[in-house]
Amino acid sequence: MRPLLAHLSKFAACCKFSRLSSGIVVAMCAGLLLPALIGGMVLSNLRHEQMNKDAEAHLNDTIRLLANSLVEPVWNVDTRSAKAIAESSLLDPQIVRISITDPNLYSFLQLERPEHRLGKSRVSQLKIFRNDEWVGTLEVETDDGLRQLELKNDRYAFSLVLLGQFLAALVLIILAIRFWVLRPLTRLTKFSNQLAGGTLDHPLGWEQSDEIGDLARQMDHMRHSLRTAFSEQEVILNNVQVGVIFLRERTVHLANLHAEQLFGYAHGAMLGLSTKALYPSDENYFNTGDRAYSAINAPNGRYEDELELMRLDGSTFLAHLRGSTLDPSTPHAGSIWVIEDITQRKSAEEEIRLLAFYDSLTELPNRRLMLDRLAHALTSSTRHHRHCALLLIDLDNFKSLNDTQGHDVGDQLLMSVAARLTSCVRQMDTVARMGGDEFMLLLEDLDEAELAAVQVEGVARKILDHLSEPYLLEAKQAGVKPCQHHHHCTSSIGITLFRGNTVSVDELMKRADTAMYQAKVAGRNTLRFFDPEMQASVTARVAMENNLRRALSGKQFLLHYQAQVDSSSQIIGAEVLLRWQQPELGMISPADFIPLAEETGLILPIGQWVMETACNQLAAWASQQRMSELTIAVNVSARQFHHEDFVDQVLAVLDRSGANPRRLKLELTESLLVDDVESVIAKMTALKKKGVGFSLDDFGTGYSSLSYLKRLPLDQLKIDQSFVQDVLTDPDDAAIACTVVALAKNLGLAVIAEGVETQAQRDFLAGNGCHAYQGYFFSRPIPLAEFEALVSRY
Repeated sequence: MRPLLAHLSKFAACCKFSRLSSGIVVAMCAGLLLPALIGGMVLSNLRHEQMNKDAEAHLNDTIRLLANSLVEPVWNVDTRSAKAIAESSLLDPQIVRISITDPNLYSFLQLERPEHRLGKSRVSQLKIFRNDEWVGTLEVETDDGLRQLELKNDRYAFSLVLLGQFLAALVLIILAIRFWVLRPLTRLTKFSNQLAGGTLDHPLGWEQSDEIGDLARQMDHMRHSLRTAFSEQEVILNNVQVGVIFLRERTVHLANLHAEQLFGYAHGAMLGLSTKALYPSDENYFNTGDRAYSAINAPNGRYEDELELMRLDGSTFLAHLRGSTLDPSTPHAGSIWVIEDITQRKSAEEEIRLLAFYDSLTELPNRRLMLDRLAHALTSSTRHHRHCALLLIDLDNFKSLNDTQGHDVGDQLLMSVAARLTSCVRQMDTVARMGGDEFMLLLEDLDEAELAAVQVEGVARKILDHLSEPYLLEAKQAGVKPCQHHHHCTSSIGITLFRGNTVSVDELMKRADTAMYQAKVAGRNTLRFFDPEMQASVTARVAMENNLRRALSGKQFLLHYQAQVDSSSQIIGAEVLLRWQQPELGMISPADFIPLAEETGLILPIGQWVMETACNQLAAWASQQRMSELTIAVNVSARQFHHEDFVDQVLAVLDRSGANPRRLKLELTESLLVDDVESVIAKMTALKKKGVGFSLDDFGTGYSSLSYLKRLPLDQLKIDQSFVQDVLTDPDDAAIACTVVALAKNLGLAVIAEGVETQAQRDFLAGNGCHAYQGYFFSRPIPLAEFEALVSRY
């Protein structure tokens, strides 16, 4: 009845007050059909509203009951129990999908019954609380298909009643329009189907001179216009840069030039082609046959997806596919598909993703991705009450490899380290490169505190062992055949354990760095766990660094002088020793702040101040008869000496102060000779030409080679106090002291012993050829005024 009324209403709109239209209107009014239909619609809507209210109340009760049942499984992360409860709820034919997410929107569970989708869907959400704590969100999708079917049945029954009441009127209407309307409309419908199917070559040929005849002639005119338009559209379609195909009954009825090129077919070869040839993996795509909307799920008859399609030669490409049915209400009307090759775009997107979240050298996660996973681990450990661990791994002496062998060799080492680290951990753990030679490991889902520490220590020691094994690296130089060599590298590991979100990501990073620094202090190639005392030590170190920076500007440094005497007990010079008079802490030992000054680089301005003060004092002594012959020995650190402007800085200080360069003696340690010996010799030679003398301090405790020693422009060797202290009781120390004296004599160098504290030590050294001394037996390091008074007494 409804299709008939639709046809009648369309036709009545086209009619004017003619005999045919007047007869139809009189027949419909006589039957009083319209008031009856309106009444039926009102009753049907009231029934529909009541059904909706009942169903809404039922579903709300069901959802609340389901949420209450899921509280404990969601809190305990019991996916099996949650799934069982959800599956029982899905037995309700109105429920299509059940999804559960945690407060961070991570999916906990999702079940779906797509066969329940019969009509329109609606999604309801309800937060799940346990003891006022939000533990997740329940999302239920329901479908009103069954209600619609029930309503449809009610309407059908009501229509049968109306049909019986108005049967007589309908019979009159049908008899009236059968001859004047239905037969012509049938012919017009057949012609319109031909037009819809693309058959535009045969005209309708209608000669009847009434309103339907006029309509038929207009449709025939439309056929001619469509035939012309399709020719123009074919040209347009062939010029667009995306593939366009028209499908009907799983067969290609139209394909533009770009689609043919995209799939590798000759012009016109795609016509009649089955969709299986384009997408053999799943014939549901492009399907507009009897299962007609299986590839077009949206209510508006549109579909969009990204999938792999196949060319004629069997190769595949990634395509962005958009489809639309010509008429969603007509399964066989066909569909239009727009296809774009996005292979290159997807490749570029993947490359961008890798650049954003992964290290380009090692292909490990980078700092950004590690911080994201660390934040997630904090949340996860809170919910599951499981321990996690963060390990910061720093390679020992990596800079030396880069400086001596080049960055290419250093990169080889970093890639090998990344591979070894990955092999030491589980697949679920995260290994990241934080930058430079620093790597970070995130270990999740560990046992309770004590066992977790044991687990992590086992992993860390395994890493230490693996990373300390030899590396086979290849060095390349221009014009030289590449050569391979074995390189040994150790690492230092800082570890911090955590559970829950009691600390921030930044704090965890700081703790791991603090522990790693302590591993470095402990001698490298070891591991350290973070503890509060360690943090206190770092805090104290930071405070001392800040005080050290203020010490320079606050003139808190001063020099003490320790006398150097000859065999006749005459003072021949002094070694200046730095002291720090801190206003709050008092006198601070050099052993406490010199290493920190070395690490922070403050040794450079401090060393410059010492050099200037010593040279100014030499210049001041030059006018005093007893003091003018004294020398001053100044200790120079390795970092200070290796500075590129060191020679110019010393000469500039001598020039400004007016000091005699021959009264200045620079004391160098053997650690200077570890790196770049040729540069050391060049700098010493340049200063030696100006009259500056050199003494090799702590001789015998370092790693100096005799082959380098004879090339250094030295004036003096200094016997270390560790040998002098037991020279009377330890035969080995006595032998070393005598060997140093003999070596200096053979090389034409002077020799001085430090740490002389007794007359017996002095006599032993003098008896074996050492005639210069320094130590508490003669004088402790004392302020300038006391030293000058001491000189005047000798």
